Amino acid sequence: MSSNSTPERLITKGLHALQLAEFEDAIELFEQAAVEDSSDANAWFYLGLCYLETRRPDNAIESLRRAIAADSDHADAHYLLGTAFGATGQIDLAAGSYRKALAIKSDHAKADEFLIRTEALIASREHYRTALRLIYSPPGEAGAVNQGIHELLQSVSIFDASPARNEFARLAEDIVQSGTVSWITRPSSDRPFWARAVKRAEDAIDRRALPEAASSYHEALDLEPEHAFIHHALGLIYFKMGDVAGGIRAWQQTLDLAPDYNFLAMGRIDPQEA
Repeated sequence: MSSNSTPERLITKGLHALQLAEFEDAIELFEQAAVEDSSDANAWFYLGLCYLETRRPDNAIESLRRAIAADSDHADAHYLLGTAFGATGQIDLAAGSYRKALAIKSDHAKADEFLIRTEALIASREHYRTALRLIYSPPGEAGAVNQGIHELLQSVSIFDASPARNEFARLAEDIVQSGTVSWITRPSSDRPFWARAVKRAEDAIDRRALPEAASSYHEALDLEPEHAFIHHALGLIYFKMGDVAGGIRAWQQTLDLAPDYNFLAMGRIDPQEA
Protein backbone atom coordinates (compact mmCIF):
# COMPACT_ATOMS: atom_id res chain seq x y z
CA MET A 1 0.00 0.00 0.00
CA SER A 2 1.47 3.36 -0.99
CA SER A 3 1.94 6.19 1.47
CA ASN A 4 -0.71 8.14 -0.48
CA SER A 5 -3.41 5.50 0.07
CA THR A 6 -6.66 6.56 1.70
CA PRO A 7 -6.26 4.50 4.92
CA GLU A 8 -2.82 5.96 5.60
CA ARG A 9 -4.03 9.51 5.00
CA LEU A 10 -6.95 8.87 7.34
CA ILE A 11 -4.65 7.45 10.01
CA THR A 12 -2.35 10.49 9.70
CA LYS A 13 -5.31 12.83 10.16
CA GLY A 14 -6.57 10.69 13.02
CA LEU A 15 -3.21 10.90 14.79
CA HIS A 16 -3.25 14.67 14.45
CA ALA A 17 -6.74 14.79 16.02
CA LEU A 18 -5.56 12.41 18.75
CA GLN A 19 -2.64 14.70 19.59
CA LEU A 20 -5.13 17.56 19.98
CA ALA A 21 -7.33 15.36 22.23
CA GLU A 22 -10.13 15.63 19.68
CA PHE A 23 -11.11 12.05 20.35
CA GLU A 24 -14.45 11.89 18.57
CA ASP A 25 -12.89 13.24 15.36
CA ALA A 26 -10.04 10.76 15.73
CA ILE A 27 -12.48 7.88 16.25
CA GLU A 28 -14.33 8.78 13.08
CA LEU A 29 -11.11 8.95 11.07
CA PHE A 30 -9.74 5.64 12.41
CA GLU A 31 -13.10 3.95 11.82
CA GLN A 32 -13.02 5.13 8.21
CA ALA A 33 -9.46 3.82 7.83
CA ALA A 34 -10.52 0.43 9.21
CA VAL A 35 -13.46 0.30 6.80
CA GLU A 36 -11.13 1.11 3.90
CA ASP A 37 -8.72 -1.65 4.92
CA SER A 38 -9.86 -4.03 7.67
CA SER A 39 -6.42 -5.68 7.65
CA ASP A 40 -4.71 -2.47 8.82
CA ALA A 41 -3.74 -3.29 12.39
CA ASN A 42 -2.80 0.29 13.21
CA ALA A 43 -6.24 1.61 12.29
CA TRP A 44 -7.80 -0.80 14.78
CA PHE A 45 -5.07 -0.14 17.34
CA TYR A 46 -5.53 3.62 17.35
CA LEU A 47 -9.28 3.20 17.36
CA GLY A 48 -8.94 1.03 20.48
CA LEU A 49 -6.67 3.65 22.04
CA CYS A 50 -9.29 6.35 21.45
CA TYR A 51 -11.98 4.20 23.00
CA LEU A 52 -9.82 3.73 26.09
CA GLU A 53 -9.20 7.46 26.29
CA THR A 54 -12.94 8.06 26.20
CA ARG A 55 -13.69 5.36 28.78
CA ARG A 56 -15.31 2.87 26.44
CA PRO A 57 -13.28 -0.24 27.32
CA ASP A 58 -15.75 -2.71 25.78
CA ASN A 59 -15.40 -0.97 22.41
CA ALA A 60 -11.64 -0.87 22.93
CA ILE A 61 -11.52 -4.63 23.51
CA GLU A 62 -13.31 -5.29 20.22
CA SER A 63 -11.06 -2.91 18.26
CA LEU A 64 -7.84 -4.21 19.80
CA ARG A 65 -8.85 -7.80 19.12
CA ARG A 66 -9.29 -6.79 15.49
CA ALA A 67 -5.83 -5.21 15.55
CA ILE A 68 -4.31 -8.43 16.89
CA ALA A 69 -6.23 -10.49 14.34
CA ALA A 70 -4.61 -8.35 11.67
CA ASP A 71 -1.15 -8.50 13.27
CA SER A 72 -0.65 -11.05 16.03
CA ASP A 73 2.82 -9.61 16.79
CA HIS A 74 1.53 -6.12 17.56
CA ALA A 75 2.97 -5.84 21.09
CA ASP A 76 1.33 -2.49 21.83
CA ALA A 77 -2.08 -3.87 20.85
CA HIS A 78 -1.66 -6.75 23.30
CA TYR A 79 -0.59 -4.27 25.99
CA LEU A 80 -3.58 -1.98 25.39
CA LEU A 81 -5.92 -4.98 25.28
CA GLY A 82 -4.62 -5.88 28.73
CA THR A 83 -5.42 -2.34 29.89
CA ALA A 84 -8.93 -2.61 28.45
CA PHE A 85 -9.48 -5.95 30.17
CA GLY A 86 -8.25 -4.44 33.41
CA ALA A 87 -10.70 -1.55 33.05
CA THR A 88 -13.56 -4.05 32.86
CA GLY A 89 -12.32 -6.05 35.86
CA GLN A 90 -11.09 -9.02 33.82
CA ILE A 91 -7.71 -9.10 35.51
CA ASP A 92 -6.81 -12.67 34.53
CA LEU A 93 -7.29 -11.80 30.85
CA ALA A 94 -5.38 -8.56 31.42
CA ALA A 95 -2.40 -10.46 32.81
CA GLY A 96 -2.49 -12.82 29.82
CA SER A 97 -2.40 -9.90 27.39
CA TYR A 98 0.53 -8.27 29.18
CA ARG A 99 2.43 -11.56 29.03
CA LYS A 100 1.80 -11.80 25.29
CA ALA A 101 3.09 -8.26 24.82
CA LEU A 102 6.26 -9.16 26.72
CA ALA A 103 6.68 -12.41 24.79
CA ILE A 104 6.76 -10.31 21.60
CA LYS A 105 8.78 -7.43 23.03
CA SER A 106 10.65 -8.40 26.19
CA ASP A 107 11.61 -4.81 26.99
CA HIS A 108 8.05 -3.47 26.82
CA ALA A 109 8.30 -1.37 29.98
CA LYS A 110 4.61 -0.58 30.34
CA ALA A 111 3.51 -4.18 29.85
CA ASP A 112 6.06 -5.28 32.44
CA GLU A 113 4.92 -2.62 34.93
CA PHE A 114 1.23 -3.42 34.51
CA LEU A 115 1.81 -7.16 34.63
CA ILE A 116 3.47 -6.78 38.03
CA ARG A 117 0.53 -4.72 39.26
CA THR A 118 -2.02 -7.12 37.84
CA GLU A 119 -0.33 -10.19 39.28
CA ALA A 120 -0.37 -8.46 42.67
CA LEU A 121 -4.11 -7.87 42.29
CA ILE A 122 -4.64 -11.51 41.38
CA ALA A 123 -2.62 -12.68 44.38
CA SER A 124 -4.53 -10.31 46.68
CA ARG A 125 -7.84 -11.55 45.30
CA GLU A 126 -6.90 -15.18 45.88
CA HIS A 127 -5.93 -14.49 49.49
CA TYR A 128 -9.27 -12.70 49.96
CA ARG A 129 -11.27 -15.55 48.44
CA THR A 130 -9.41 -18.08 50.56
CA ALA A 131 -10.12 -16.00 53.66
CA LEU A 132 -13.86 -15.93 52.96
CA ARG A 133 -13.94 -19.70 52.51
CA LEU A 134 -12.06 -20.25 55.76
CA ILE A 135 -14.02 -17.80 57.87
CA TYR A 136 -17.57 -18.11 56.63
CA SER A 137 -18.11 -21.49 54.97
CA PRO A 138 -18.56 -23.27 57.29
CA PRO A 139 -18.00 -20.84 60.19
CA GLY A 140 -17.01 -21.71 63.71
CA GLU A 141 -13.72 -23.58 63.47
CA ALA A 142 -11.09 -21.61 65.37
CA GLY A 143 -8.19 -22.82 63.26
CA ALA A 144 -9.95 -21.88 60.04
CA VAL A 145 -10.91 -18.43 61.33
CA ASN A 146 -7.37 -17.72 62.43
CA GLN A 147 -5.98 -18.80 59.08
CA GLY A 148 -8.64 -16.70 57.41
CA ILE A 149 -7.46 -13.63 59.31
CA HIS A 150 -3.92 -14.38 58.15
CA GLU A 151 -5.21 -14.50 54.57
CA LEU A 152 -7.10 -11.20 54.95
CA LEU A 153 -3.98 -9.48 56.26
CA GLN A 154 -1.95 -10.92 53.39
CA SER A 155 -4.52 -9.68 50.86
CA VAL A 156 -4.35 -6.14 52.23
CA SER A 157 -0.55 -6.18 52.48
CA ILE A 158 -0.36 -6.95 48.75
CA PHE A 159 -3.11 -4.56 47.65
CA ASP A 160 -4.07 -1.86 50.13
CA ALA A 161 -7.49 -1.28 48.54
CA SER A 162 -8.43 -4.96 48.72
CA PRO A 163 -12.10 -5.62 49.61
CA ALA A 164 -10.64 -7.67 52.46
CA ARG A 165 -10.56 -4.40 54.39
CA ASN A 166 -14.34 -4.57 54.68
CA GLU A 167 -14.23 -7.83 56.66
CA PHE A 168 -12.16 -6.74 59.66
CA ALA A 169 -14.78 -4.72 61.56
CA ARG A 170 -17.25 -7.59 61.30
CA LEU A 171 -14.66 -10.09 62.47
CA ALA A 172 -13.63 -7.88 65.37
CA GLU A 173 -17.26 -7.62 66.49
CA ASP A 174 -17.65 -11.40 66.31
CA ILE A 175 -14.50 -11.87 68.39
CA VAL A 176 -15.68 -9.41 71.03
CA GLN A 177 -19.05 -11.17 71.19
CA SER A 178 -17.90 -14.78 71.21
CA GLY A 179 -14.15 -14.82 71.80
CA THR A 180 -12.66 -16.63 74.80
CA VAL A 181 -10.53 -15.05 77.53
CA SER A 182 -6.91 -16.13 77.69
CA TRP A 183 -5.29 -15.24 81.00
CA ILE A 184 -1.89 -13.62 80.64
CA THR A 185 0.81 -14.04 83.27
CA ARG A 186 3.13 -11.09 83.56
CA PRO A 187 6.70 -12.08 82.60
CA SER A 188 9.17 -11.43 85.40
CA SER A 189 11.25 -9.22 83.11
CA ASP A 190 8.48 -6.62 82.76
CA ARG A 191 8.84 -3.21 84.28
CA PRO A 192 6.80 -2.59 87.47
CA PHE A 193 4.06 -0.44 85.90
CA TRP A 194 3.36 -2.57 82.84
CA ALA A 195 0.60 -4.73 84.32
CA ARG A 196 -1.06 -1.69 85.86
CA ALA A 197 -1.24 0.02 82.47
CA VAL A 198 -2.77 -3.09 80.92
CA LYS A 199 -5.28 -3.35 83.78
CA ARG A 200 -6.27 0.30 83.27
CA ALA A 201 -6.85 -0.48 79.59
CA GLU A 202 -9.01 -3.48 80.45
CA ASP A 203 -11.05 -1.43 82.93
CA ALA A 204 -11.53 1.27 80.27
CA ILE A 205 -12.74 -1.35 77.80
CA ASP A 206 -15.28 -2.58 80.35
CA ARG A 207 -16.50 1.03 80.63
CA ARG A 208 -16.48 1.33 76.81
CA ALA A 209 -13.97 4.18 77.06
CA LEU A 210 -12.11 3.00 73.97
CA PRO A 211 -9.76 5.97 73.38
CA GLU A 212 -8.70 5.73 77.04
CA ALA A 213 -8.13 2.00 76.65
CA ALA A 214 -5.99 2.56 73.54
CA SER A 215 -3.92 5.16 75.38
CA SER A 216 -3.27 2.81 78.30
CA TYR A 217 -2.31 -0.04 75.98
CA HIS A 218 0.17 2.25 74.21
CA GLU A 219 1.59 3.17 77.60
CA ALA A 220 2.13 -0.53 78.26
CA LEU A 221 3.78 -0.99 74.87
CA ASP A 222 6.13 1.89 75.59
CA LEU A 223 7.31 -0.11 78.61
CA GLU A 224 7.33 -3.57 76.98
CA PRO A 225 6.56 -3.64 73.24
CA GLU A 226 6.84 -7.39 72.66
CA HIS A 227 3.37 -8.50 73.70
CA ALA A 228 1.25 -9.79 70.83
CA PHE A 229 -1.96 -9.87 72.84
CA ILE A 230 -1.79 -6.08 73.40
CA HIS A 231 -1.48 -5.45 69.69
CA HIS A 232 -4.43 -7.78 69.16
CA ALA A 233 -6.48 -5.85 71.74
CA LEU A 234 -5.50 -2.56 70.10
CA GLY A 235 -6.70 -3.94 66.77
CA LEU A 236 -10.09 -4.77 68.27
CA ILE A 237 -10.31 -1.26 69.72
CA TYR A 238 -9.34 0.43 66.47
CA PHE A 239 -11.84 -1.59 64.45
CA LYS A 240 -14.53 -0.76 67.01
CA MET A 241 -13.69 2.95 66.66
CA GLY A 242 -13.79 2.75 62.84
CA ASP A 243 -10.02 3.06 62.35
CA VAL A 244 -9.60 0.14 59.93
CA ALA A 245 -6.06 1.08 58.93
CA GLY A 246 -4.98 1.27 62.59
CA GLY A 247 -6.61 -2.07 63.32
CA ILE A 248 -4.90 -3.74 60.38
CA ARG A 249 -1.51 -2.39 61.47
CA ALA A 250 -2.08 -3.66 65.00
CA TRP A 251 -3.12 -7.14 63.87
CA GLN A 252 -0.20 -7.33 61.46
CA GLN A 253 2.10 -6.51 64.37
CA THR A 254 0.40 -9.30 66.33
CA LEU A 255 1.34 -11.75 63.60
CA ASP A 256 4.87 -10.38 63.34
CA LEU A 257 5.35 -11.11 67.04
CA ALA A 258 3.42 -14.41 67.16
CA PRO A 259 2.79 -16.03 63.74
CA ASP A 260 0.44 -18.63 65.28
CA TYR A 261 -1.51 -16.17 67.41
CA ASN A 262 -5.07 -17.19 68.25
CA PHE A 263 -7.19 -14.17 67.29
CA LEU A 264 -10.26 -15.71 68.92
CA ALA A 265 -8.67 -15.49 72.37
CA MET A 266 -8.75 -12.10 74.06
CA GLY A 267 -5.80 -11.76 76.41
CA ARG A 268 -6.33 -10.37 79.89
CA ILE A 269 -3.92 -10.02 82.76
CA ASP A 270 -4.38 -12.70 85.40
CA PRO A 271 -6.03 -10.88 88.32
CA GLN A 272 -3.33 -12.26 90.60
CA GLU A 273 -0.71 -10.51 88.46
CA ALA A 274 -2.36 -7.08 88.30
